[in-house]
Amino acid sequence: MTEADLELLKPLFETYNIHVLSQGTMVTKVNDHDAQLDAKGYMPDQLIQVVLEIISTDLRAEWFKRKHG
Repeated sequence: MTEADLELLKPLFETYNIHVLSQGTMVTKVNDHDAQLDAKGYMPDQLIQVVLEIISTDLRAEWFKRKHG
């Protein structure tokens, strides 16, 4: 992905309340998680998958906390 591709993708993430910060092609934060993902090494669908994996970890942890308090 190029920096321009990443900039097009970021507002789509925002639509789903996923906040992605970047510097150039380097994704530095996904919501509250620090990240070091260089978008140059990903196709758009691959980067989406990685970001969703980060978010799904949060969802699983929250579910577990609510269930097992």
